[in-house]
Amino acid sequence: MHTDSIQWQIEVDKKDIAYIVSIFDGYENLAVVRTLDASSGLIELLVSPDYLEDTRKLIDALSKEIPIRPLNLT
Repeated sequence: MHTDSIQWQIEVDKKDIAYIVSIFDGYENLAVVRTLDASSGLIELLVSPDYLEDTRKLIDALSKEIPIRPLNLT
């Protein structure tokens, strides 16, 4: 099990921030969502390396529903 989190920054419509937070709250342990700048819709996901692929799949699925602009997904 890894102990360091991976930080992903994504940009979304500010109206979608609460929706994304609620989705990730429902998937415990995948990632923690932090709002970096609510006015510009900039959020950060703190992703556990053990759940990296699952988190990527969730982001892909969400991007089919709402506009998501990845800034540094690696």
